[in-house]
Amino acid sequence: MAWLSTIFSSIGVSVISTIGNVIDELVTSDEEVALTDIQKAKIKAAYNVKVQELLAEIDQKAAEHEENLENELTERLKLDMKSDSWLSKNIRPMTLIFMTLVVSTLAFFTIFNNTFTEQQLDTIKAWIPFFQVIMLTIYGFYFGSRGLEKIQTIRVSSQAKNSNKGSIFSQEQEPRG
Repeated sequence: MAWLSTIFSSIGVSVISTIGNVIDELVTSDEEVALTDIQKAKIKAAYNVKVQELLAEIDQKAAEHEENLENELTERLKLDMKSDSWLSKNIRPMTLIFMTLVVSTLAFFTIFNNTFTEQQLDTIKAWIPFFQVIMLTIYGFYFGSRGLEKIQTIRVSSQAKNSNKGSIFSQEQEPRG
């Protein structure tokens, strides 16, 4: 008897949908369909505008977040340099030296040691991308931050010189008497 309910339920669904379509065609005028299409277009346009606004806001928030991270890093570095701790002042060069030695030693033994098994070579090959990223980050951070520190020092000193030249009474122009 389950096959009867299956047949009648599928027939019932098709009959009901057909009757609904006929009623919609008879009751809905062309103007109402056109209005519905216009409303759909307005809703879609408003949706697209809202999506663009949200994407712009997300981009702005991401840029602000990145700027905040950079400012925090700069502040942390300034505090480290003001510290009396030897370790906080020398952690960057020590990390640079340590990682350079580790990677150089690993490269030396990989190149000049032929006794590695295939499994050991595969393990070393798996670590190569990690060491590449770490070394690029360390070298970029160390030398990049050192360069930025020097540029900042030069900029501050040039601004100080320019402010002395622009003042009416600088040390060079001080009246004698």
